[in-house]
Amino acid sequence: MADIKFMNLSENDNPATTDSVLIGNQENGLKRTTLGKIGDMFAITGLLHYERVNQPLKNGKVSDYVINAPAVDGYKFAFWLTLATAGKAKDGYIEDVLNPATTAHILNPENDDLTTGDSYFPTPSVTAIAVYFKSSVA
Repeated sequence: MADIKFMNLSENDNPATTDSVLIGNQENGLKRTTLGKIGDMFAITGLLHYERVNQPLKNGKVSDYVINAPAVDGYKFAFWLTLATAGKAKDGYIEDVLNPATTAHILNPENDDLTTGDSYFPTPSVTAIAVYFKSSVA
């Protein structure tokens, strides 16, 4: 004979992931599972992915850098998150943040030397962060 467990029925305004519910289908009949297991079915692991793109800084009042988001298996490019310089403090911007192949511009109105570093940053660089979404979701 099948092992049947009877439960007391009551209203629960505060369900927990360990609480059980009955699920069923035509092939397997009724089964008991937890709310936590049902929630795991809808969880998306690895939804976001980030890639860093670096290039050495160049001299000039305005320097242009062609940046390309690398292809990442299982992910689709979404946008460029940020543009920053390391080793030299300079302003800049990304021309088209929604395009995986775009141009970044670093502004240097004082025409400072941007290629000579120091002991902390021997090669000053410009960095952009590409953000990706999982392909199955995007």
